Amino acid sequence: GRIVYLSSDFGLLRLFKNEEVKQELNDIENLTEERLDELLGAFLKDFEAGAVEERGWPMELSSYKVAKAAMNSYSRTDLNYNSGIVTPEEAGRKVVAVALLPEGGVTGKFIENGKETSFV
Repeated sequence: GRIVYLSSDFGLLRLFKNEEVKQELNDIENLTEERLDELLGAFLKDFEAGAVEERGWPMELSSYKVAKAAMNSYSRTDLNYNSGIVTPEEAGRKVVAVALLPEGGVTGKFIENGKETSFV
């Protein structure tokens, strides 16, 4: 069996300018649930203080992007309100292609448009 997580590219860490946060969210070997909660608390504090841009968080749709990145980091999915650029059929083909990769192949990686790419 194989588990395939489907996610939005709004959760990519490359949308973050804060290098420390990017590194922590990408360090899945050491990221704990408690530390993830702390990072999200820091975002909330910065958001409430109007310091999102200053602290290097994503600007547009910042809450959504931070939440999506946190979910990606924690679980290593989302509705697009019918405004996505990929149809459900296209997305389904991409997920099935990854699910059917040979045993012993790619694992724990971020695959975008059929190619292994950096989460950061």
